[in-house]
Amino acid sequence: MAKELIKKNSSLQRGADIKPKEIFDRNSIYTVTEDATPEAKVIPKRIKTSEKTTTIRCSAMTSNRLNAIVTSFGMDSVNELLETLLDNYEASLTTDERRELKTLIEVYNRKNKK
Repeated sequence: MAKELIKKNSSLQRGADIKPKEIFDRNSIYTVTEDATPEAKVIPKRIKTSEKTTTIRCSAMTSNRLNAIVTSFGMDSVNELLETLLDNYEASLTTDERRELKTLIEVYNRKNKK
């Protein structure tokens, strides 16, 4: 048996390269057909709810800028400012980017519930 192992040809015989039938990328996954009549969407004002709070890390300069804007515009908190800024930013996203963002938010929410 040892002689058979020594004499055995150790080179692999490889077949043709296997290629997938379809290749997916971000653009092919998130495709949307647009309607002929686009409607203006109104972003509703968020209702304040008592949610679990968390902390985020930012530089002291960014923190000072946020606090200055909150004070000068008479907002209740930095959270209110951030929600306003995020709402405005999300409104400027394309439909595909909004869908992707919504999916990621759902993933993070599920992750935090565990």
